[in-house]
Amino acid sequence: MGFVFAPLALSLYYSVHRVRYYQLGDFNGLQNYIDILSHRLFLNSFLVTCSFSLMALTLTFATGFGLALFLNRDTAGSILLRTVVLLPYVIAMLVGSMLLKWIFSTDAGLVPLAAAWFDVASPTVLADPEYAMAAMVANGIWRDSAFAMVMLLAGLRSIPPNLIQAARIDGAGSYMIFRRIILPLLRPAILITLIRLLLHFANVLTFPLILTGGGPNNATDTLALRIFRIGFEDFDLGKANAMAIVLCLFNIAAVVLLLAVFRKTRGGQSL
Repeated sequence: MGFVFAPLALSLYYSVHRVRYYQLGDFNGLQNYIDILSHRLFLNSFLVTCSFSLMALTLTFATGFGLALFLNRDTAGSILLRTVVLLPYVIAMLVGSMLLKWIFSTDAGLVPLAAAWFDVASPTVLADPEYAMAAMVANGIWRDSAFAMVMLLAGLRSIPPNLIQAARIDGAGSYMIFRRIILPLLRPAILITLIRLLLHFANVLTFPLILTGGGPNNATDTLALRIFRIGFEDFDLGKANAMAIVLCLFNIAAVVLLLAVFRKTRGGQSL
């Protein structure tokens, strides 16, 4: 517990002080929070974080769920495909982000080479705000859909086969079995997967730092990247810790909202 609450308490302490170049200054109350909440770049980073987290979470979970359903068999082909899907996840985020940056590079990347091969104009992926966000989301899908697949596949394997067999004997079709048996029994695995992915995407630093650098025009400047720059480039640790506290509150609010949605749909038809 100390490894969690001690850094949190220290961050709260720094967030209400002036801390420049690692030197603790005077107490300034909520001024750091007022400054960051009224700053255009912070508000932009908050919106970017919300957009990226929502898109990456939705598409990564959907991809992982589809893979889990498709590979829920013990055939040689399924085992081989599971291994292939897991490869991006076991690669370090730094290496994976650098690999995708090379693929999208306008100098010697695979995308320009493929465009030249088909004699079409090469898209400047990392230089266009919309394409850059799409590239960062693709990075999340490419790497973290394997985690979703593993979690949901474990949930699928925990479902007793006799329940599905009994439902088929009673005349239930595949859709009804999926809706009435598989989805309700997968709720714990789905919830854990969504929370883990949400926290990961809301706090990830490597993707924007390595792949896009927060650009172009701050289109991929997430809160985690903004905290990194304020703290370790501008050396304003007071404001950086205030941003970190805001990000922590955002994480808590997002998880509480997700839990509330699951609780509301518990007796309904969805999930």
